[in-house]
Amino acid sequence: MKEHQSSGHQTGDSPTKEESVSIWTKNFFLLCLANLSLFLSLLLLLPTLPLYLSKIGGTQRDVGYVMGAYTLGAMFMRSIAGWLLDRYGRKRIMVLGLILMLAVTVLYRLAHDVSSITVIRAFHGLTFGLVGTAIGTTVADSLPTSRVGEGIGYFGLTSTLSMALAPMIGLWLVGTFSYPVLFVVVSVMTMLTLLCSVPVRSTYVRASAPASSVGRAMANLWERTALLPSVVMFFLSFVNGAVMYFIAVYASDLGVSNVGLFFAAGSLTMIISRPISGRWADRGGTGMVILIGLLCLVAGITLIGLSRTIMGFLVAGLFNGFGFGFCAPTLQALAVRHAPGNRRGAATGTYYAAFDMGYGLGAILWGFVAEATGYQTMYFITLIPLALAGATYYRFRARMASPKLS
Repeated sequence: MKEHQSSGHQTGDSPTKEESVSIWTKNFFLLCLANLSLFLSLLLLLPTLPLYLSKIGGTQRDVGYVMGAYTLGAMFMRSIAGWLLDRYGRKRIMVLGLILMLAVTVLYRLAHDVSSITVIRAFHGLTFGLVGTAIGTTVADSLPTSRVGEGIGYFGLTSTLSMALAPMIGLWLVGTFSYPVLFVVVSVMTMLTLLCSVPVRSTYVRASAPASSVGRAMANLWERTALLPSVVMFFLSFVNGAVMYFIAVYASDLGVSNVGLFFAAGSLTMIISRPISGRWADRGGTGMVILIGLLCLVAGITLIGLSRTIMGFLVAGLFNGFGFGFCAPTLQALAVRHAPGNRRGAATGTYYAAFDMGYGLGAILWGFVAEATGYQTMYFITLIPLALAGATYYRFRARMASPKLS
């Protein structure tokens, strides 16, 4: 499968004046559709798989193992996927990964015990690490350099929309039909992702020379120009792990119902803020975008700790959504903007690996903190990694704006 040169940026040079170039190419539109169906297939299982595990005799500890297996699988594959994308090309790895993912989703219907589901989830995580990195890299390749932040902001709306819709659809499928029907729909959505990916035009990748040593090969798994924004994103996803995994239990302990409104409010403000922040950052306002995002996250976390009513949680969700809507696409754009053309896969893998690592560690460590201090204190403690995220960004801001990190 021959790789062609993309119409987007070709090198990691500084942004050029390309404001008149449309980001809404056929490639970008197909990749957005692919990402929408991909995340729908994944997030349909987020609220329903724990219920299925309980139904077949699994414990809460089993739920943790199963969800952890997926996260670890994805995190392990991210950097390897980046190297594969840079070595063998974006499209062939994306299509191969989706074929493997489709085969994995079919196995859910055949699994009737916790151990088999744990293994399937691990492989599902591995294939997602491959496919998600491939799609993200191809998007970066397909965008004009001067509009990469704006484009990633729009692209991220597809996962945000999936996050808002998929849990509700998944629970409806289980309540109205059955788990086998749910698993069939997951496979169908994966197939749709594959169908959207096949017509995608291959983006340019310059084949890298084989590594001369094991150490060199390991070093090639990470892209140096992406490390600093990835570290900042690690702190932010580490904090968001406390929100995603524990806020429902915290609200329940407080006697607050309908906490789903928190996530709905966050999705709404992310939909609003992602394209705004991307365009603003592309036009030279990166520092202000990050500052506003961090301040919104501080406000959101503080409100979570102080809230005792659903209205408080709803307002906290609005701030939280704005914060991540401003920070996430901006940091991702920074991670890929200065990477050489043949290292953009590694840059995307580095960013996503940090993202996954933050969530994975957050799921584990914040549980221990909550057990020792209580949920309210835990949320106030999450302000510390938020402060570290800000300190890291502003301490190394000049380096993030330059491709030379020596």
